[in-house]
Amino acid sequence: MSNTPLHLHLVSDSTGETVHQIARACLAQFPEVRATEHVWTLVRSDTHVEAVINGVDRNPGVMLMSIVNPDLRTLIETRCNERHIPHISVLDPVVNMLGNLLGQPMQSRPGGQRQLDTAYFERMAAVEFAVRHDDGLNMNELGNADILLVGVSRTSKTPTSMYLAHRGYKVANYALVPNVQFPAHYLDGIQMFVVGLTNDPKRLSVLRKTRQIALSDETNIAYSDIDQISVEVRDARRLFTSRGWPIIDVTRRSVEETAAAVIQLHTKWTEERG
Repeated sequence: MSNTPLHLHLVSDSTGETVHQIARACLAQFPEVRATEHVWTLVRSDTHVEAVINGVDRNPGVMLMSIVNPDLRTLIETRCNERHIPHISVLDPVVNMLGNLLGQPMQSRPGGQRQLDTAYFERMAAVEFAVRHDDGLNMNELGNADILLVGVSRTSKTPTSMYLAHRGYKVANYALVPNVQFPAHYLDGIQMFVVGLTNDPKRLSVLRKTRQIALSDETNIAYSDIDQISVEVRDARRLFTSRGWPIIDVTRRSVEETAAAVIQLHTKWTEERG
């Protein structure tokens, strides 16, 4: 099967993000499989269902669906059974378990997790906050932040901030610069959760050289010099340790993994504060 392309039909009554993320997580366990994704979004009518089934007929494969309307889901399942199409409703196991536990029926709201509720607007506000407080901007407003990320250049501060913002956290980040002291006075009088991000000097050198090539920067030799970077990383660790900040090495972590570690540390810090 690893040498055969797998046609994966992702069917959703909303944006398709949920079923897409589940599919990606599952496919990661089969790295040798070449999957071709066919995304069908906003499937909310019988006519659209027939279009999806015709699409599967053209490219036979597996169907993963996130359809909450019971009549529409039954129609899809009937069509799949008629054509022997492997299919599964990805949310059913969790929804059924919660329904049994809570003793409540599901509400059958397509795209319910994306309603324009208070939580949605809070996430958007967090994204705006991350943009306005990127790379040391508006440090005088740290009292409004949930998290501050500190690290030398190319330690994934910005993408991690944005990922955390989409999770609802207001995050600022500050880039340490050689021979420039960290402005600790901005933290005076506030209880701020700060995380230090670090990276392997060799990895940093490669990342910085790549950035310089992209920017056609041939003058700032020290920026990607391995010896200079080693000093930066050492000094950064000294700062983190002296301030009692937890340290995360992002060398072998994806942005998602780094963000998950930050959230875990932040949760522990919040619980310890009572």
